[in-house]
Amino acid sequence: MYLINLQAKPKKGSEYYEKVAGAFVSVYIDYVDAEGAIQLAKYYTEEEGWKVNNVEDEFFEIENKKELDKENREFYDEAKEYGYTMIFNGYESDEEE
Repeated sequence: MYLINLQAKPKKGSEYYEKVAGAFVSVYIDYVDAEGAIQLAKYYTEEEGWKVNNVEDEFFEIENKKELDKENREFYDEAKEYGYTMIFNGYESDEEE
């Protein structure tokens, strides 16, 4: 399991276009290797109507959900069940980048 963090902006016509300037996205990916997990994180973000601007260089490999804070364990469980889960933390101004 990997946790990939990236930054994205909503594409024109998406649900969040003109509602937020962008978002920090955390993607939990249940995949065998890091490079594949990064590519999947970008793909799923694009599929949700967002343009990926930046993928953080640092990613996290999670071997056991006990490594996570209690509030994040549900994301691990969801990614185990569905293959991935995404958390979008939107912001209103480009100044927050």
